[in-house]
Amino acid sequence: MSGKSATRRRPSRAPHGPAKVIRIPTPKVVKRRRAIRAGFGLLILSLIGAILARLYWTRTAPPTPEKVSGLSEQESEILGLVNEERARAGQQPLKFSPRLAVIARGHSYDMAMRHYLAHESPEGVAPADRIAGVGIGYHAVGENIYMDDYGDPNAVPTHAMRRWLGSPAHQANLLSGKFTETGVGIAHASDGSTYVTQDFVR
Repeated sequence: MSGKSATRRRPSRAPHGPAKVIRIPTPKVVKRRRAIRAGFGLLILSLIGAILARLYWTRTAPPTPEKVSGLSEQESEILGLVNEERARAGQQPLKFSPRLAVIARGHSYDMAMRHYLAHESPEGVAPADRIAGVGIGYHAVGENIYMDDYGDPNAVPTHAMRRWLGSPAHQANLLSGKFTETGVGIAHASDGSTYVTQDFVR
C-alpha cells in the first residue's frame, strides 16, 4: 500500500532580538523643500505679527495735535506754506500748537459772524488777551488776519500768503525768529467770504 510520509518539517524560526533600523539619508531636494516651507511659514507669521502690531498702535497711540484741534486741509496748507517761507529765509519752522489753533479759529468765527476785520474785537479784546485768557504763557505775541471774498475756498491759503508776504508787518510776523509756535484758524461767513487768523507766540 503506497502512501506519503506523515512527517512534517518544522518551519525555521527567525532569530530572536531587536530588529535593525536602517536609516535612509534624506535627499537634498526634500531638505530644501522643507527649509523653503519653514521660511515661508516664518515670513507669514512675521507679516501677521507686524499687521497686528500696527493695528494695536493705531488704536492705542495718542492722537496727534493736528487731529485734536480738528485742523482742516486749508489750515494745514497755510502752516506748510508759512514754514516753507521761513526755511527760505533761514528760520526754524514754527511748531504747531493746537491751543493756538483753537484761539485763532475762534477769532475767525467771531469776525465771520459779525463781519469785521480787525485784530481787536468790537469789545476791545486783543490777541494777547485771547491767548492769555486760556492760560498760555508767552514772551512775544503776534497775529496775522486775512479776509478772502473770491469765493474759492481752495485758493484761500495761497491768497492769504500772497497778501501777508506783500505786507511788511505781516511778513515780519511770518519770518520772525522770535516766534516758535503758531496756530491757524479759518471760518466761512454767510456771505461767502472767508476769514483767516494766524497767531504766533514764543
